[in-house]
Amino acid sequence: MFNFMNSRMDEFIEEKKDIKLILDESLLLQDLLMPQQQYKLLNYVKDHPEHLETLIEYITEYKDETQHQRLQYKYPFLASEILSKENDFFQDFLFEEENVHYLNRLFSILNEDILNITQAGYFSKVILTLLRKKHFKMLQYLNDRDITNLLKHIDIPHIAEIIEKIVIPDLNDDNLLLQKQKSVLQRIMKIALHRYYESDVFDNCLLIINNLIKSQINQDQEELIKIVMNPYFFLTICYQSQRSAAYELVSNLLQYINNSGKTDLFLYFIDVAKHLPNAFTTSNLYAIPHQTTYGQIITPLSSNKLILLQIFYLLLLSEKQEILMELLNNQSFQVITTVILEHEFNNQALIWFDKIVIFISQKLPYMFKSLSEYLASTIMKYNQNQKKKVGSLRNNIKPGYQGILTKISNLLVENHFTNEFWNQYINDTLSKINSVEKRLLCDVDPKPRQITQCIQDSTTFEQSKENEDREEDVEVEEEDIPEDDNNKENENENDEKDQNQDQQEQEEKFYDCNEEGRLQQLEELQQIQQEEPKKDKLLSKHKSSSEEQELIDEQIEEIISDPQTKPEQVAQIIQNEEVLIDEIGPLELENKQDHQVNEYYKKHEDPQDEE
Repeated sequence: MFNFMNSRMDEFIEEKKDIKLILDESLLLQDLLMPQQQYKLLNYVKDHPEHLETLIEYITEYKDETQHQRLQYKYPFLASEILSKENDFFQDFLFEEENVHYLNRLFSILNEDILNITQAGYFSKVILTLLRKKHFKMLQYLNDRDITNLLKHIDIPHIAEIIEKIVIPDLNDDNLLLQKQKSVLQRIMKIALHRYYESDVFDNCLLIINNLIKSQINQDQEELIKIVMNPYFFLTICYQSQRSAAYELVSNLLQYINNSGKTDLFLYFIDVAKHLPNAFTTSNLYAIPHQTTYGQIITPLSSNKLILLQIFYLLLLSEKQEILMELLNNQSFQVITTVILEHEFNNQALIWFDKIVIFISQKLPYMFKSLSEYLASTIMKYNQNQKKKVGSLRNNIKPGYQGILTKISNLLVENHFTNEFWNQYINDTLSKINSVEKRLLCDVDPKPRQITQCIQDSTTFEQSKENEDREEDVEVEEEDIPEDDNNKENENENDEKDQNQDQQEQEEKFYDCNEEGRLQQLEELQQIQQEEPKKDKLLSKHKSSSEEQELIDEQIEEIISDPQTKPEQVAQIIQNEEVLIDEIGPLELENKQDHQVNEYYKKHEDPQDEE
């Protein structure tokens, strides 16, 4: 419901009442949303310094639980709401030389050794508004003591947000205070380096640096990014902290260089490339072994090593000869391959490994050639198309890395890699894997809709040929029909008898168990649907048609579940069902067809049994 009560703020301002009466006004927050009322109140506070002092006091002086709840929560909150309004005349008033003592009073909150987080939130709301609207003036005001006090409380997110706004340059600034920002950034890096064991401090420092890298800055302001390009800094924080934020910093720096096109900066990361093998083999304290639902005890790969895979990929994107030679010499790729094989069921790791191998094969052919021998030996050792026991699973399953190793095998074949043992592997193992996978997946991604379409495409020619043969047979039969009028009555009587016999024969009809017999059965089942006249769609006959459809669906399910059913037969079922789109709708028809394809592959998931 709308509140039609009139605010008494105008009355209090005209009568110069105490600021507490205004804060107790129930409609104060609504009045602050209106520019005219907002201007009146801020102008009133500006003209009466005692009221401004009172508002600042509510924010800076912490009231404990023994104080009244209004002094502890309500008044500090409302005071921050008033002082954080974006009004130029009021903010300019605060930065005037004779009024700077108000800001000094506000920043005095940081002199305390311990800062209440709620109180810090009220303080940051006012300061962030000043930084947003008067960034240059705010940086001019801040002295070393203020910055030191801010850095002292960097463990509090509200204060860390203020420091971030100080460090990240404003596009409207003239870069006159860039040296001050560089000094603050260097101090942040030093804090992160020496206080890595304090999680709140370390995470906030890294968050500030990461947000700086992601921000929009001009060419003159890129000197700030170059300060972070310190190999000793990001290698040390990664080893000491073992936190994801440290690895993300290196990844973000590489992405920044790649996006900006300043490829010379990649050379800062030669030391990173040099230490990659050690980083992959270093055990992560946060990756604790646990037992999976299928009874196997595993150690997680950890998010750090996933980011290391991304770092390796970004180093390859540089295409710098010095970095690539370092990666080849220290065998980083071999170490990564070992890690992937140890964590065979980690899909994210397999995806990164796939991207790495494809990029090397397409963009770095000389590197791929030097790694081909190792890849071939690894594939021949691990990709033997054999199932293995995993945990407490009842059935043996294929290794999780078989798909990616098969893909790499085909890449090696495309690149004409050859030797005696590799050629034998292709003939004995790879050819069998490809024959099964290509037959089941139809040479495309294993998605149900694509599988269905490919199966339909593969049988289009055969179906069209069969339809042509049937049309010729029908024409021949029509030519042989005698046209003797005297036999018409007898024929009508015989037709009625034949229809009754056909119905009985249709119920007891036996189909051959070969492919032609099954196709014939499917065709006759679908003809029942196609020959039903449109008048049967009336409400009176809806029940009978739905019962017939259920019977047909049951018979189709039996055919699909039969191990002898082939993909061509499933394709014919799906193609014939397109006539049902008007009756059950396109969405239900699509779901039905997806279910049929999935059921087929569930019953045929072991291709070796079929062979």
